[in-house]
Amino acid sequence: MGTKLLKITGLFLLLVTLTGCPGEEDCFDMGSTARVDDLIKIEPLQTTYNQGDFITFKTEIPAQNNYFGEPLNLFLKTNDFEASLSTSYSNLFIGNELTFIKGSQGNEINWFNVTYNASTSVYELEINIKLNKIGSYSLYTNDPIHFQGSTQCNRYRLDTNIEGWNSEGKIEFTVQ
Repeated sequence: MGTKLLKITGLFLLLVTLTGCPGEEDCFDMGSTARVDDLIKIEPLQTTYNQGDFITFKTEIPAQNNYFGEPLNLFLKTNDFEASLSTSYSNLFIGNELTFIKGSQGNEINWFNVTYNASTSVYELEINIKLNKIGSYSLYTNDPIHFQGSTQCNRYRLDTNIEGWNSEGKIEFTVQ
């Protein structure tokens, strides 16, 4: 009976130790998420394109901004050289030819690295897209951009969309 009580007490202490607080790291992130409309652009944005037409998909985010309610330099705060854009659509990128002018491809077809340009203090992504795939495109646009510097809770997220979205939150066009 004494051995069983000792084992249970030891197991309890082990669980308490493993599930304890992370020390001094305080990850209260309520102020680190903001909604900023129209940070992503498609140029030219039209309702109809011809197969083989080119469009530009891009975003530019100044490191120094007031998006989170007060002046903040995202680069100085996070030291993040590549923010991550995760789009909620992939059909724009599958079957079409992508040429990266600024930024780069992320780990998935709809993930992109938005690169920090030290000379302009702007995070940039610019992709020329040759529209090879014929059909109707309907892009539900609600896209987070993550700035994550390190494990010290200096993470920020901007929720945005493609400029020109309709009342349903979509960009729609046809390639013929």
